[in-house]
Amino acid sequence: MTSGIEPFGDFAPYPGCRIVILNNDKFEALPPRVQAAVKEAFDVVETSGEEAQRINKALLRELEV
Repeated sequence: MTSGIEPFGDFAPYPGCRIVILNNDKFEALPPRVQAAVKEAFDVVETSGEEAQRINKALLRELEV
C-alpha cells in the first residue's frame, strides 16, 4: 500500500491463500524487491480474463452453501 497499490482496486484476497492482481501495470511498477516477495509468498499464475472468469465461477459454485 505504501507503493500506491490499493486493496480491491489493484489486488484482491482470494480463497485459499491467494491474491488476484487486478492491475498488472501497477504490480510491474512496484520495486523489484516487493515483486520478488509476492512471487516468493504466492504461486504466480497468469491467466486470460476469460480463464479467470471461468475459475471465479467454479470457485463461487463450490463456496455456495
